[in-house]
Amino acid sequence: MHINDEDKPEVQFSFEELPALLPGATDDFSTQGQGESIHIEFDESIDKAERTDYIAAAAIGAFSGILNIFWQKQFDLSEAHAWGKEKTESFVFGFAKSLGFKSDGKDLKDAIRFLENMFPLASDKLTPEFGGGLQHHLRDFAHHPSPVGLLMSILSQFTGKGYGVDTYGAFKMLDLPADALIGKTFSEKVFYGTIVWAGHLISDMAGSSGALGEGVGIPGPILSILKELSALPIFNNEGADNAFSKWISKLFNGTLIRDANGNPIRIDFRTELGVANQMLSQTKSVIANECLVRGYYFLSRLKDELSRNDVHSWKDLERIDVKRVIPTNERSLTRMLTISSSVFVLTNLGIAAGKAALASKGKREKFAGELLLNLNFAGIARMTVAVASDSKYIAEDLKDYLNKRVKEMDAFTEDFKLLRLDDREARLLFSYQAIAIKKDIELTKNKDQHAAKSAWLEEFKTKQADQMDCDAATYFLDEESAAEEMRKASSEDTSSWTTLLAMELWLFKPYYPFNDDWKGRLKGVKYKNDYAGKDFPNVQAVIDEKKIDDVKKAYKRFTDLLTGTRTRTAIIAGGTVAIGIVTAGTAYILAPVIAPVIAGEVVAGLSGAALTSASLAAVGGGSLAAGGLGMAGGTAIITGGGALLGMATTGGTALISSLGEHAEQYTLNQCAQLLTVCQQLPKDSSSTSSFILRAKDQIERVRDKCLEHIDTEKAKGKECKRKTVKSMTKAAKYLERCTKELQKLSDNTLKA
Repeated sequence: MHINDEDKPEVQFSFEELPALLPGATDDFSTQGQGESIHIEFDESIDKAERTDYIAAAAIGAFSGILNIFWQKQFDLSEAHAWGKEKTESFVFGFAKSLGFKSDGKDLKDAIRFLENMFPLASDKLTPEFGGGLQHHLRDFAHHPSPVGLLMSILSQFTGKGYGVDTYGAFKMLDLPADALIGKTFSEKVFYGTIVWAGHLISDMAGSSGALGEGVGIPGPILSILKELSALPIFNNEGADNAFSKWISKLFNGTLIRDANGNPIRIDFRTELGVANQMLSQTKSVIANECLVRGYYFLSRLKDELSRNDVHSWKDLERIDVKRVIPTNERSLTRMLTISSSVFVLTNLGIAAGKAALASKGKREKFAGELLLNLNFAGIARMTVAVASDSKYIAEDLKDYLNKRVKEMDAFTEDFKLLRLDDREARLLFSYQAIAIKKDIELTKNKDQHAAKSAWLEEFKTKQADQMDCDAATYFLDEESAAEEMRKASSEDTSSWTTLLAMELWLFKPYYPFNDDWKGRLKGVKYKNDYAGKDFPNVQAVIDEKKIDDVKKAYKRFTDLLTGTRTRTAIIAGGTVAIGIVTAGTAYILAPVIAPVIAGEVVAGLSGAALTSASLAAVGGGSLAAGGLGMAGGTAIITGGGALLGMATTGGTALISSLGEHAEQYTLNQCAQLLTVCQQLPKDSSSTSSFILRAKDQIERVRDKCLEHIDTEKAKGKECKRKTVKSMTKAAKYLERCTKELQKLSDNTLKA
């Protein structure tokens, strides 16, 4: 996320993918699943004063969160009810006296009776129908201190009906008896529906005259609204209890919650009033946090203005820009309040969790309740408001960030276009891979293996077509159509795509398991057809046998250079296997391992160039069709070592680190591919040299990340994963040698 508006601060949030547990993983991986860590750091371009603002905001938030320990009262419903009862009784008695009630020798019961006689509510006549003395204040909506309660009271005056819910919680209307207080004129109806209604609710707050104090009062505004919502059709099934409505009734009756002594606690108006009072205690620290942030903002801006305007006297104060000093809704202040309130909530959450852990004594069911009692809900509300106020700026920051990422991806497309296959070229590659598999299936005599290979081919075609957002039934070309398309593509484009296609086809190793279910099905299944070396050069006229041989020799030569060995290599059907280490086809062999590491299950089942492209797209935020940044601005697939370069460009330099003990093989394969492609590029082109040098810089970035991870792992001592360190050490060595070879290739290109 970036903020970059003239002198405004800029904050950078970098995201790095973390490894998932790989299929069949060894002790290099200790936890399952995948996730992401978020590293928040300041961009180097941020002014130090702006950094100080955010650090100060965070510090103030933490300080206010600690102050809250001393100011906030823990929620106690018993205490809340007792406090609300006292205040309610005092108010009712005072209200009655203000209307002429003579208090000489008389108590609260008399005051309530006085108010009941003065403010008779029409729907009181329906008390039995709405559940009697225990329930009618809750079931009868006219007894609710809410907008709906006022509306139902007025409506009763004009319709002669009472409105509420039945035993099951379903909404019902009842005719008022003839002796109910109904106004005769419009004015009387309005007066009885509003003023009399309000007076009657006051008379019922402290209980009725017949059941004083702990008698049934009226529901509070919150419980009233909940009861009204429970009457909606979505909560009601004909002939069945409304569970939501029943739960609310239990809250009101006191049968759901009890105090430490087992006494029932009614959640009525008195209790809600007490809870509101307890919540007010939470606002002290929230207000303090707000004042401290705004105070800091004022003093820091005043200091800057005094310095900027060279103020040395009272008269010089006239030069100060007041707008720069006053802590109003300026962008920097808004962001400071977001940071401060967020840190406040996090601090409170940590303290609340600690208190809950001590109070619950290991009982999980009690922990949640204790946690809620210690949370500062006023602080949470303030953070919500702060984030909402900052949302406009956050949206702007996100837009700037995404634009920057798009530019980076566009730059990748331009800089590394020599490693890409466009849609047409990708279709040719996948078609020839499918043809190669089909040829191999035709040579397979074993029925079980023949069936397994056929099923694998269909799954392969489906996954590759899905990656290209095409229909598998029409996407793949037959051999004759592919040859014609090769001819057209060759006449229109002179880029390096033929080298990339030849290398990908030669390295192709089918029959890898898409997932664990495929492991058993593919037992004993092997690819025995050398289509790339024998058939392919003869079925099209663009890539001849010499081209294939050149790619093979270059790949083998660079593999030897990277490993530091001249080990003889055996050329077998479908690829190259170096004695002691497998290199060719690693991107396919390790596909089930690599996919979850790079981008999760979203790319599972892909391999080779398709896997690389889908993974880079995932790092870039998803495909263009899905609303993400896409892979390199619409590039179909990336090959030829593009995974290493792309990961360095998009911020996913932790790829090699994530591969653990598989890093060695994967890195060797990618580096050998990159060097092979670079060698095949035009030797007298300045653009070739420029590309190779840019590639060298990217590989160096990946190497540095690899070395950092090695140091981090070694620092763990006995917990160090030795296999991972060993594999990554070799990977780092391959990367280092790769950069040297790239430098040589660049120099040779300039000399040509």
